[in-house]
Amino acid sequence: MRLLIIDNNIDPDSWGARNLRRYLRLVPEATAYVRRAPHDDLPRDPRNFDRVIISGSKTSALDDAPWISRLHDFIQRTLDLRKPLLGVCYGHQSLARVIGGKAHVRRAAEAEFGWTTIEITEPSPLMEGLPQSFYSFSSHFDEVGELPKGLKRLARSESCEVQAFQVEKYPAFGIQFHPEKDLASAEATLAERKRLGIPDRLLYPNKGKELYNSRIGDTIFGNFFKL
Repeated sequence: MRLLIIDNNIDPDSWGARNLRRYLRLVPEATAYVRRAPHDDLPRDPRNFDRVIISGSKTSALDDAPWISRLHDFIQRTLDLRKPLLGVCYGHQSLARVIGGKAHVRRAAEAEFGWTTIEITEPSPLMEGLPQSFYSFSSHFDEVGELPKGLKRLARSESCEVQAFQVEKYPAFGIQFHPEKDLASAEATLAERKRLGIPDRLLYPNKGKELYNSRIGDTIFGNFFKL
């Protein structure tokens, strides 16, 4: 398996998508190729890869830039080839924007930072084997609003109605939450947000050891690799 991870992180200490790369242990025969969209380092053709993951980013889903346009073009070509595709946070928002346009992403009424209760609303191959409700880490100001035609909602939370979706009849999915975050990196994000004081409200910031469950990420990414 040739796995392409498109790394959209804009903080240098996050370049390389370490949290996503660690799931290669689930498929020892796979090779991961990490490319940097903000540095215009996208491959020419998605057909050279078996799976594509689009990472999160501190970039807003409402922003426009040449590298963002090229990323959107690459996502569209991946969809056209019906390659298995998974967008995480910014990747989830970008996938919805590619399919439905900019009107389908927005600034969230309430930012989610911390341990979020995710409620599955529709069965899917991506979330097979997960409980109906589980905790996962969230870290976002933007969100997908009304779903474009052709997208099916898979999960929600109290503050975000579209926590996951599938592109109907395609092996393409978006997840707003961050199951790839390990406990240490999640707690580091919360510590930084507490220092900044933005947003005002953090979700269960002192309960990470109690709420973190590595099986959530293993299940979601394991299912994606099996598509």
